[in-house]
Amino acid sequence: MNRRQFLKVMGGGAGSLLLSQGFSALSFGQTNRMSLATGPVGGVYYILGGGMASVLSKNIPNLEVTSELTQGSVDNCRLVHMGKADMAMTMADIAFDAYSGSGRFKDLGKGAIQTLFVIYGNYLHTVAAGGKGIQTFFDLKGKRVSTGSPGSGSEIIC
Repeated sequence: MNRRQFLKVMGGGAGSLLLSQGFSALSFGQTNRMSLATGPVGGVYYILGGGMASVLSKNIPNLEVTSELTQGSVDNCRLVHMGKADMAMTMADIAFDAYSGSGRFKDLGKGAIQTLFVIYGNYLHTVAAGGKGIQTFFDLKGKRVSTGSPGSGSEIIC
């Protein structure tokens, strides 16, 4: 299965986990707690995840979602795979590796994960300080670069 097929198949079940969790709690009148692995403080996933947790908790009866601080996509998929988080925000490439048990997930094997929804198109932006002679991506060879937090999707892509 290639990445495109993976996203189509997994996207077909969008929201099923949230709906099943919310409706089962509603029918029994008990509070159901879920954790959402996000990213580092100040990162997009952390900010969006906190807002999503708040909206879900306020609008689905008997559901309490807590956003969890993490290092990013790789850590998030590992947490879901190990049952330490219920949901996670991740880059599509990293989710595919987790699903197929490749890359950083070889030690865990194939992951029982599914896509719930796409939040936004995720692009990698690379910037360099002016006046350093860096005009193309290839000019970075031999230079010191920041690839993002350890355990983040940016670290893998770079």
